[in-house]
Amino acid sequence: MERPIGIFDSGVGGLTVLTHLQTELPHENMIYIGDNIHCPYGEKSKEQLLSYTRQICDFFISQNVKMIVLACNTTSANVLSELQVLYPQIPIVGVIHSTVHDFLNRDTKNVLVIATQATIQSHKYQELIHHYHPDINVYELATPKLVPLIESGEYKNGIENTLNHYLQPYLDKVDSLILGCTHYPIVLGQIQKVFPDKEYISSSESICQEVSSYLKVHQMYCQQTKLGEIKIYTTGNPKEFRYSSEGFFHYQQLNIEHLQF
Repeated sequence: MERPIGIFDSGVGGLTVLTHLQTELPHENMIYIGDNIHCPYGEKSKEQLLSYTRQICDFFISQNVKMIVLACNTTSANVLSELQVLYPQIPIVGVIHSTVHDFLNRDTKNVLVIATQATIQSHKYQELIHHYHPDINVYELATPKLVPLIESGEYKNGIENTLNHYLQPYLDKVDSLILGCTHYPIVLGQIQKVFPDKEYISSSESICQEVSSYLKVHQMYCQQTKLGEIKIYTTGNPKEFRYSSEGFFHYQQLNIEHLQF
């Protein structure tokens, strides 16, 4: 099963998922798409999100992928079930269920979920956590300024003031923080400075175990012994994509190709 795994996000944030997948599944071939031309996804309607993601899924199928990973909380919260119906011939997974299961393995009772506006408005995290444990206090907070700051590369100059503005009101209310956007692990170090001594749950890390388990159960592991081939595309500007992400993603001579639908 040397067919690649397709992974996509609205921009560079999903590279945090790609990094973990490379560590967990080093022999798998992977194709990554950052849909930067439409970033940020958090401000888009469900109809827009479905339109964008269908174009991406169609491209992945044209590349003969064996699995599609929504490395994006916004699309996982809003259009995952629709995509699974539209593309029944291929497994499609999102990040939210695995993130919640990761959270539930921690001994915490009060959690803050930070995410895009669209993810928060879906209440998917709150609903799923309460499905398993209705006694857990779940605070939800839209943090719309973060993705544009990360995509622009401004996070490299420090964004503690913005983080403090968002997080300070919850400092004494919660014992854990769910990073409900795959962009947010990029600024985890800065988050820990203004919001210390919490359990931090990253959707970027959580999804990798689900992907690995699925491949194992369905006997879809790549059997090659060499390192997998990685292809990276952006619908935006490749130079801007590299600038935003080169501080946390190691390209190792990987090219970034422009993709136009």
